[in-house]
Amino acid sequence: MLERVCARAGLSNITPHTLRHTFASVAGDLNFSELTIRGLLGHAGQGVTQRYVHLDQALVLAADQTAERVQKLIGPARLDR
Repeated sequence: MLERVCARAGLSNITPHTLRHTFASVAGDLNFSELTIRGLLGHAGQGVTQRYVHLDQALVLAADQTAERVQKLIGPARLDR
């Protein structure tokens, strides 16, 4: 599956780790907090704060905005093939 997606996007030498790292980096460039990025990546929460903070809507927003930025960086022409 990953190979097909990468071939369609014109990307090579991509691993799942590369995708996670890039997604987190782009989210950071968009100024999402470390807490939000941790949630996007599915990392276990640390500290008591996360028990009180509900990130569902924030994570959806962050994921959507980060994915849109990644698509712009890749270029829509590559994904429309």
